[in-house]
Amino acid sequence: MIKIPKRRFIRHGQRHYYRKGSQSEIDQRRGYVARMLDAGATKTEIHRAVRDKFNVQWRQCDRYIAFVTGTNTGTDTRLARVRAGLPQTLLNKMHADLKFIYGDNAK
Repeated sequence: MIKIPKRRFIRHGQRHYYRKGSQSEIDQRRGYVARMLDAGATKTEIHRAVRDKFNVQWRQCDRYIAFVTGTNTGTDTRLARVRAGLPQTLLNKMHADLKFIYGDNAK
């Protein structure tokens, strides 16, 4: 039996087909942008690198930069984790270790 590939939809106003990234992919991209900003890269360099590496459009690169720099209008609790580049399980373990050392006053 021949398997027919799914049709890739191009929405009105788009040039390429669209596939939404998973949350882990988005975290990875935001972490990459944060590391580039820490290294002193310019906005144009970040755009070029992110577009080449992750195959996203220019506007999406702007969203990642705005999220990391904190200039976006939406609120997201994942910001501190993305800036640190650490998975949530590691952060939970670190918090548990701090509570063990400092007691309930650890924040």
